[in-house]
Amino acid sequence: MGLTKLGWNAARDEQFAPYLAKGFIPARVAVEDKHFYRVWTVDAELTAQITGKLIHEARGDHAKLPKVGDWVAIKLVPNEEKAAIQAVLPRSTQITRKTSGRNTAAQILATNIETVFLVTAADPTFNAARLERMLVMGRESGARPVVLLNKIDLCDDLDAKLAEATQAAGDALVLAVCALTGRGIKKLSAQIKKGETVAFIGTSGVGKSSLINQLYGEDLMPTIEVRTQDSKGRHTTSWREMIFLPNGGVVIDTPGMREFHLWGASEGVKDSFPEIEALAAGCRFRDCTHTQEKECAVLAAVAAGTFPRERHDSYVKLQREMNYLRESEKQAGWQTRRKSDRAAHRVFNKGD
Repeated sequence: MGLTKLGWNAARDEQFAPYLAKGFIPARVAVEDKHFYRVWTVDAELTAQITGKLIHEARGDHAKLPKVGDWVAIKLVPNEEKAAIQAVLPRSTQITRKTSGRNTAAQILATNIETVFLVTAADPTFNAARLERMLVMGRESGARPVVLLNKIDLCDDLDAKLAEATQAAGDALVLAVCALTGRGIKKLSAQIKKGETVAFIGTSGVGKSSLINQLYGEDLMPTIEVRTQDSKGRHTTSWREMIFLPNGGVVIDTPGMREFHLWGASEGVKDSFPEIEALAAGCRFRDCTHTQEKECAVLAAVAAGTFPRERHDSYVKLQREMNYLRESEKQAGWQTRRKSDRAAHRVFNKGD
């Protein structure tokens, strides 16, 4: 399998030059399992482990360690199908979310992707607000977001559901598909070019793995039927995995997520609500929050019924979440610096 089929390009040649001079070879991370990985080189699949030096240089920041989709420099272990990961090349794009719980930290789901498919179901579980959050995450990644409205066989009014998804999607492409019948799969496949990498994200049970199986042409990914009483699914993908399609495209499947915790997505919010950005030009105040200010063009449009109140509510909620996250980051940074200062003070006193 050539490097170009793995997603290599001319820009990577320049980035890798210093490592080539040291005798390392390029590889791409396909599977991540803590500090152990499966990587692809130009002609082999290997088990790899990161070096202690790389762990030390990351200084506890897990985002700096290899993730699925990363290009890495490796050193082969003689006479074994193993390698040591020496360095991670710069990422062109990355899908990131905040880790679950109270911790303020980034979790990278996939890197170096051209298109991110945001999968939602056309059944009763469809939620426009959740789709808007997925779009924010997709746009913030730097990749091209495409909405996949799956399970259209379970939809009584497809035109209405498409209209609802299209309104939430803004300028992003929306495709109606059905993993069960194969409807729309050709249009989906046309969005994946040779040498490009795509990722599928969505909640459990929306059919990501089933869509990938359709693209691949056989049951490659495990699937589990959703519960009929509430249309919810169970996790069938336990880790992020890279899959090579027969047409030359690369797919990254991610675990189904119960919640979409955004991470540093201020620009993604703006890009996901272009109507608000356009209306904001008419606001009296440049830093208008569009919540309570006088002479706010956005609030005027909501009151006049020319801008959907639901879209405005989603925008305000996401902006508040971003503000809270930024304050949490500042607080976490202050606490880290304080601990560091205390540690340095103890060392200094001990030295005396």
